[in-house]
Amino acid sequence: MLKSIVNAAVNWINAGLPMICLKIVVYSCNPQQMSHEDEEILDQFNKLKVKWEDVRPKTEQPKIVYDLYLSYSNSDMQKVKEIEHLLKKEKTDIKIFSEHQELNKEQAWQTEMFDVMVTCARIVTMLSPQYLESRECLEQYNLAMCCDRQTSRSVLAPFYIETIPSLPSYMCLVQYVDVRIREGSNEKMLQNCKSFLQLITIDYTKIDNQVEDKDKEYDVFISYSHENSEKAMIVLKTLSTLNSHRIFYDRNELKAGTLWQEKLYESIDKSTCMVALLSPEYLQSAVCQEEYSLAITKHFQEGDFRLVPMCISNMEGIPQSYSKVHAVDARQDFEGTCLVVCNAINSFISMGFMNPDIFHIDQTTIDPDEILFKYREQYYQANYEKLIETREKLKTITTSATESKQENQRNEQQLESYHTDTGPNGNYQYDVGFSYGEANKKYAHFLHHVIEGRWPEVVTNFSLNKNDAAGFMESLEKSRMIITFLSSLKFLEVEELHLALFRHRGGKTGHKVIYPIQVVPPSMRPTYLKLIPCNVACYDLHWKDTIVKAQKSGQTLFDQAVLDASTDLIATGTGISSEIKLALSMAADDIISLIKHSR
Repeated sequence: MLKSIVNAAVNWINAGLPMICLKIVVYSCNPQQMSHEDEEILDQFNKLKVKWEDVRPKTEQPKIVYDLYLSYSNSDMQKVKEIEHLLKKEKTDIKIFSEHQELNKEQAWQTEMFDVMVTCARIVTMLSPQYLESRECLEQYNLAMCCDRQTSRSVLAPFYIETIPSLPSYMCLVQYVDVRIREGSNEKMLQNCKSFLQLITIDYTKIDNQVEDKDKEYDVFISYSHENSEKAMIVLKTLSTLNSHRIFYDRNELKAGTLWQEKLYESIDKSTCMVALLSPEYLQSAVCQEEYSLAITKHFQEGDFRLVPMCISNMEGIPQSYSKVHAVDARQDFEGTCLVVCNAINSFISMGFMNPDIFHIDQTTIDPDEILFKYREQYYQANYEKLIETREKLKTITTSATESKQENQRNEQQLESYHTDTGPNGNYQYDVGFSYGEANKKYAHFLHHVIEGRWPEVVTNFSLNKNDAAGFMESLEKSRMIITFLSSLKFLEVEELHLALFRHRGGKTGHKVIYPIQVVPPSMRPTYLKLIPCNVACYDLHWKDTIVKAQKSGQTLFDQAVLDASTDLIATGTGISSEIKLALSMAADDIISLIKHSR
């Protein structure tokens, strides 16, 4: 077992997993004296250490041997062969690795699979219900994600070959190629396969140095509902005719394998102007609303960004937020109005001139930090005392329940029923899922300890190994609520955050999926992080004010759960301020209350 753990860990690190330290704990009845078995384990570890300590992650890019690696379920063989035949017909010199590789059950790390995958320009995963049921297929999908990290380019390319009733959120966030046969026609499959083949680079001397440009900036971002694609295409063609602008149009920029949600948010951040095609379909789209909210925030902040809304059809019940920026009326003559708008945008981008008939020129500025602070201040004033009262009531109920065997049995039945409640892709296995990076580990540790102290029956993913990235993402998929710390986000925490945001967008009304916490003030970019409303920000002044008042009045703020959590932190050699303890203490009450009310 030890050999498998260490070998797998080293290989995951070499595959690009940002692991800082792997701690292996050997439990012993008598820690003061090593047993014979403990000595054998230590001896084996020292041998493994000698074997691996001089091994360093490979810095050079692997040589590309194949254009494509096909990952598929044997049950989909017929469809896969059809797609492979089509790809070879369209590109006669294409090199495809289509051999079905079996899992080596003796190895925790699938060396043979990975060694082939890193020599492929793209890894095509044939998504279907059968694919998700296959352990081999899921292992290959996870390895493809590792190849993305190691090669610093988009390697993973999902092909959607059959409708899946409930696709895992972490797979939904990756842009796929739709090759499903619709109504007996394979026309769309042919078209999308041809478009995908254009992405494959023939010159392998360049692909080794091909790094996706995440800092790419755009002149114009076109925001629209896919129900209005024809009009969005007119805007794209008109702008392209006037000048060689850098335009974000999702169907051109969101290529197979792209993390589309993150790409959308970042691209608005890196654009000079956004054209929003307003329609009833636009207002009904959650993604469009998020794009508009991000754009209007940037529009009213100090800077050069401008939002240009175009009303393209009649609408009723327009939200007030959409009236803050004057919309150009393009309902009667869309093409003529579009030309006027695009000319104005061209002048703005080229010369900085803003046509007052098109651009909303207002000296008003909006500070989202100030707005969100007022929201948190009001939330604190309205809920702080109530949450403490609720905690005391729950404590009384719990004490009463422990005195009654019959009540205990009923609680256990309720708990069992609760944990078999249907989640987004199956059952909720966890009440709470924690998403955090190394910089926020101690805060997550403290919060977990407090929640557990106040709600002993709680089930969390905190003890899971974060180095198993795919397994940890799956745990967030099966958590009723995801606590995410928004400060100092690294690559993996950003992926976890986007999974939580995606799940929250598609969740039931009134069910809070994501519970964000800010430990330190957010940076200027990315802007979307500043717009995620938090009930708790540890740097707000009301925490310090509350502590000062309590000290003067002799009031005790911290219950036993907080004291135990503080002691536990001290034992690990770390500590946190009293203000942050108080903030996280309220967050714990808030989280418990929200979860119990959402059952």
